[in-house]
Amino acid sequence: MFFRYFINVCIVSLMMLCSCTKEKSTSNVVIPIVPKVDNYTVNNHYILKNDIPFEIKGVVYVPGYPGTLPWETEQNTNLPLNFSNSINQDMINIKAMGANTVRLWGAPKKCYESIKAIGGLSILQTIWINGDQVDFQDPTFKTNTKTYIRSVIDRIYSVYTNKNPPIVAYLVGNELSASSIRSTNLAHPNINSYSGDYVFTNGNINATEAFIAEMADYVKEYEYTNYGRMSLVSYSNDIRTADMLDTEFLDFRCHNVYSYSVPEYRPQTQTGSATGSLFQGWVEELKARYPSMPLLLTEMGLSVSPNANHVGAPNYGYGGNTEQEQASGLLSNINDLQTTQLPIAGACVHEYLDSWWKYDLQDSYTQDANDVEEWFGLVKIVQSGGWYITQFRPSYLSLKQSWAN
Repeated sequence: MFFRYFINVCIVSLMMLCSCTKEKSTSNVVIPIVPKVDNYTVNNHYILKNDIPFEIKGVVYVPGYPGTLPWETEQNTNLPLNFSNSINQDMINIKAMGANTVRLWGAPKKCYESIKAIGGLSILQTIWINGDQVDFQDPTFKTNTKTYIRSVIDRIYSVYTNKNPPIVAYLVGNELSASSIRSTNLAHPNINSYSGDYVFTNGNINATEAFIAEMADYVKEYEYTNYGRMSLVSYSNDIRTADMLDTEFLDFRCHNVYSYSVPEYRPQTQTGSATGSLFQGWVEELKARYPSMPLLLTEMGLSVSPNANHVGAPNYGYGGNTEQEQASGLLSNINDLQTTQLPIAGACVHEYLDSWWKYDLQDSYTQDANDVEEWFGLVKIVQSGGWYITQFRPSYLSLKQSWAN
């Protein structure tokens, strides 16, 4: 009897000990929070976000307020408070208009901090390359370009320390000039392929395309080696060089397309299948070249510069548009993209802010009525006290309504 009693007591004691131990262990366990990492891939027509088609509703953003130059601001980690607040408010407004993507160029750390804090915005990151470089294959130029690539990627990950930046893709270059493409290709007729760790081409490319392939491969290699991720990479081509550069070796195709440029550079373009516009016709032609590869418009827009010649609908002009025409023209562009024969991956509107800074610091303090490039903004910059505020143009409000629907 005593033995049975003793055994029972031991069993009960052991059960209590196990219960207490289990309770104690459970209460002290720290379950780590794993940050969400969005994954961007592609299918035949779209960029996919976590395997779901992600139509790009993008806005080009350059934080160029009067008295600042973007290429200097990019390196600044201690921006004045009013400038920093303006960047943050701009990002809030971009998200509020229904955009899901911001196309950045050389952006300061503050841009990424704001995007991270606000949430809900993806990043299309441009790697700025001097498009007027005489020889893209010059060894020193390539070394300097790779150094710059590292600085951009490192800056992004200095903010996203959990290694989860919402990078849709890196764009290795934008509108390399036709003269530089010709001079590079003439200087290197024997460069007709590229074989890297992650980017490979056939044997029928030119020297400029090989340069783009090499820089794209370096972006993938550096990001993966240092941060364990490998983002999509593309290049932003232009109507003037559409037949000079072909980047089928990248993850998807990008073009900057402006309605006024088609009748100037491609007047024989077949009109669009649905709307009859030259803009739609040119986009459909680009997509038809590689129908099983996504096509993203990385720029489209209209300038409201007051002193340019007025053209009007349907193609509008390089400047000289009214603010209402800017709004109507952008809505027409969106309708063109939504009714193409084959689906388009989306578009980025050029641009959020007017660019007073186009030439130098002194030029940045005033907006030149004769400079078309300074008037593409969806918002205008207005002086207020010792700093500046922005005011929505009708195009901002029209896009907000369109994207909301």
